[in-house]
Amino acid sequence: MTTRRLFVMACATVAWALVTTPGTAQIPGVGSLPTSLDKGALLEQAKQLLSELTALKENPSLSPADKGKVDSLLPKANSLNTELAKPQVEPSRLTQLATQLGDLQKQVGSLKAMIK
Repeated sequence: MTTRRLFVMACATVAWALVTTPGTAQIPGVGSLPTSLDKGALLEQAKQLLSELTALKENPSLSPADKGKVDSLLPKANSLNTELAKPQVEPSRLTQLATQLGDLQKQVGSLKAMIK
């Protein structure tokens, strides 16, 4: 994927997360936004993603190459869950985690599409 495409996808993911949660956030360099990232909602999505990856790993319909991809995504999903489970997460870090979550969700979606 091109860098521009990744940037656009990351921005779209962050924008979606910002629009779907109420509140206010202070993100460095951006200023006060009318919405915030909901750490709890992100953590729930990350847990769901980890569950989907675990199920994919056990799916007999997935090719060995795709199972290798799942194996490479599992540590990333675990790390994301660990970070989001921390009591305090800086808003700028939360934005990064939301972007990572969006990227992982897209990759898992692609893998799931291959088995349908």
